Amino acid sequence: MRKIDTSKAHYVGLDQRIAPRSDVYCRLPFVMPDGRQEMCTCVNISADGMLMRFERGLEIGDLVVFRMPIVGRIAAKVVWSIGGKTGVQFDKSISVEDYLPMIRAMGARGDVN
Repeated sequence: MRKIDTSKAHYVGLDQRIAPRSDVYCRLPFVMPDGRQEMCTCVNISADGMLMRFERGLEIGDLVVFRMPIVGRIAAKVVWSIGGKTGVQFDKSISVEDYLPMIRAMGARGDVN
């Protein structure tokens, strides 16, 4: 898995994602950097990261921990945040064996094989 250095800009074609995303709409609990528990809405997800909606926003570099269906706790780093939308990169990729059951449990839209 290739990790992106978030300390500088990267332009890898039009889509800068490492892996394709699955569209979902799922409320997820997560722990903020200060230890407070909050809820966000996951909009899309891949094995390496996700786009979430969280109105209060987060700072680039913040570390958060999500409680996901199937896989449980997963830590992530904020790579961008603007206008109530935030992109995070997971510390560890979600395994192939867990990914499909997880996105089904999250209500994935479209064709999920």
